Amino acid sequence: MKRRMTNSSDDTGDAKRTRRQFLQGSAKAALTVAAAGPIAAALTRCGGGPGTGLDVIIRGGRIYNGISDTPRAADIGIRGDRIEMIGDLAGAAAGRVIDAAGLIVTPGFIDVHTHCDLTFLRTGIKRHLARLMPSWKGNYNYLYQGVTTVVTGNCGYGYTDTEQWLGIAESVGFGSNVAHLIPHGALREEVGAATGPLTREHLRALKRRIAEEMGKGAAGLSCGLAYAPGIYASTEEMAALAGEAGRRGGVFAIHMRDDTIFPSVPGTEGAIATVGEAIEIGRRSGAPVQISHLKIPIPIGRRGPGELLRTIEAARRRGLDITADQYPYDSGATGIMVLLPNEFVTSEGVKEEFRTADGRRRISQAIEASFRVLPPERTIISYYPDHQEFEGKNLREIAEMRGVSPAEAYTDMVCGEATAPQGTFLSQEMSVVRALMPYDYVFTASDGWTVPKDMMKPHPRTYGTFPRKLKRFAIQERIMSLPAAIRSMTSLPAAKFRIRGRGVIAPGNYADIAVIDTERLADHATYEHPHRYATGIVHLLVNGVRAIENGVATGDRGGRALRIS
Repeated sequence: MKRRMTNSSDDTGDAKRTRRQFLQGSAKAALTVAAAGPIAAALTRCGGGPGTGLDVIIRGGRIYNGISDTPRAADIGIRGDRIEMIGDLAGAAAGRVIDAAGLIVTPGFIDVHTHCDLTFLRTGIKRHLARLMPSWKGNYNYLYQGVTTVVTGNCGYGYTDTEQWLGIAESVGFGSNVAHLIPHGALREEVGAATGPLTREHLRALKRRIAEEMGKGAAGLSCGLAYAPGIYASTEEMAALAGEAGRRGGVFAIHMRDDTIFPSVPGTEGAIATVGEAIEIGRRSGAPVQISHLKIPIPIGRRGPGELLRTIEAARRRGLDITADQYPYDSGATGIMVLLPNEFVTSEGVKEEFRTADGRRRISQAIEASFRVLPPERTIISYYPDHQEFEGKNLREIAEMRGVSPAEAYTDMVCGEATAPQGTFLSQEMSVVRALMPYDYVFTASDGWTVPKDMMKPHPRTYGTFPRKLKRFAIQERIMSLPAAIRSMTSLPAAKFRIRGRGVIAPGNYADIAVIDTERLADHATYEHPHRYATGIVHLLVNGVRAIENGVATGDRGGRALRIS
């Protein structure tokens, strides 16, 4: 019988601990056991002695506990949904033994920037199909990467009712643990502030709603300042709202104002200026800041990644809690309207005034300017349900198919009756991606979403982010150490987002555990063939439930809704 998700709130009885105390406490527990040796470790447990009713033993692996730089050869004993003991368990009995000889064992990975909720929100009643599709309800594209926890509600989009979304995840029996951020943009629309600056009444309404959602277990607040209605939000507005979440322990995740190729601050390098805005919001609000998908799209200019990093590090030296996340690809993905300057768009699409003949001409002129920086062949349509024949094609190919110019093809897409499509943008340089990667304040995150197998043409990061970073950039290129890469996926994001009892292999923590064959570890998804699962995750436990066994998803789902307190 498949074990379904339970209504658990991750309440470990230490809600009042700070992030630093949580991380230090987890480190102390794990490292004390490691230092004590096999006999003491075998007796470090939640109760009983060796051989008393363990459900699972992971035997003979090299454990990277999520904190230490040094792996340790040891066994892990699991009872129910928790790690019971770590050490030499040669004399212990269990219902199931996983042979991890020659393999590494890590905490299950935590992806702090996903849009898994949008797969449900934007499909409407069709979301009920998830119950019939193992790859959808199981969140297989993440499980095969070793990801056991996802954070949703990012970039200001998603469910404004935390309980509604977490209830859907519980009802479906979602394969991953889920924590949720309050989406600023969607909430702004909900209170009637879709355009322009806030009134005092709007601000009060937003603060009240943020307090309500934090009370329901939201992990914090997210915004997308490059998208409508986030483009209308001032620094002052975001500081006030981030402070509301921060006072209740929440994180503030910011998709920066200038993640597009159009600098929003005249005379400056956009990414540098808008990182500065993110830091200023953190300073004014007191909230911990998470800079979403840190990158510098082309044109990069003369200042580059070094100045971006120095700006963040200077803020951290001043005592501000500033971290970021990054996906290990040189391309991004979002709606293709992001290529237009803000004056043309609303959250619903192109403004009505630009749907006239003269307006369409102005859009064509604007996109021609964009194409001089990012040529049309570097934008690939990934999701276009009204014209699926264009999915996987770039804008130049689509223009040729239709016998029009790329600018005309683009204008027709954004001004048509159908919703404008999603695109993948080959807009970055790998040298910059590498330069931003090897820092302990830069976490690993996909910026992807739950993808039912073989539906649409998603960005390959939805299938490959975590194995790609571990194998290509840590093991092969040695841009960072393997323990550091694992920390960026486990203990560091767990501490930042207050995901207690996860991200560290230690007695008493939840049994979210990946057993990995580093020889077979690889990402296989490409832009042409994105629906290829990663390999190398030999076994994966989610709250002690066997999600992957011998490299294959079992169909058993152990994910839980994480109500952060």
